[in-house]
Amino acid sequence: MRLAFVGCGAAGRAVGLKWIEAGHTIRSVRARTTAAAAVRALGQGEPNGPLDTAAAVIFATPDDALASVAEEYTLRADQLAVHLSGAHASTILAPTGARTASLHPLRAFADLEASVRELPDTYLFVEGDEGVEELARGLGGPVVRIDTDQKTIYHAAAAIASNYTVTLIQIARDLFESVGVPPDDAHQALVELVRGSVANVAAVGLPDALTGPAARGDVALIRRHLAALDEPTRALYRHLLGATIPIARDKGGISADEAAQLEELADETGGSS
Repeated sequence: MRLAFVGCGAAGRAVGLKWIEAGHTIRSVRARTTAAAAVRALGQGEPNGPLDTAAAVIFATPDDALASVAEEYTLRADQLAVHLSGAHASTILAPTGARTASLHPLRAFADLEASVRELPDTYLFVEGDEGVEELARGLGGPVVRIDTDQKTIYHAAAAIASNYTVTLIQIARDLFESVGVPPDDAHQALVELVRGSVANVAAVGLPDALTGPAARGDVALIRRHLAALDEPTRALYRHLLGATIPIARDKGGISADEAAQLEELADETGGSS
């Protein structure tokens, strides 16, 4: 398939290189300041060349620029306009006049070589008009179609799993450091702990990967945790505990009485401090 890019940052270059490997052709790259650099990185395409020779135009701009950029380009009705954002539905490209779709590789793109190498193991979530699956299959990873109307919930789920894991590690690291653990040791210890937890999820799945006091119904220990924490962290702990109790129930490691006691502790009006 003949392709063109509008914008071509880290994600655009990674998928572009993979598409070239799969036999697609990059005809042009449009970008205000980086078109020539993107073409050099891809090894194909005309900097700021025409878009009308492409069957699909890939909008690889930052999320917050998609709406305004879509207003700048008029495409043919038989062309496919595709963006790579997880945050927006394909319909944001409707002003182009083309058929619209989105293709979101569920991976953070930083290092170009690593991103290209990891794409075959990356889940590719698509929605919108037909033709986007063909592009997704060219990247090598599993392809999953989602509902256009549910794109925001999809992206919220991805943010919880990826972005807020980083936040939780930061909070845990601050707690480690508050009791005298050196910063480097706190960082490495928690990275290894989280790596092991993710490995357990991959190996045995959910709910079996859940460990810790909630999984075994250790009400007394959780009460001690809550008593030791400051109020903002205590509130977060309660929310996480409340979300964990159903997983612990599904795993089968807690009794009905233990679950009820844990729910009382998770309730922000419960007595635990």
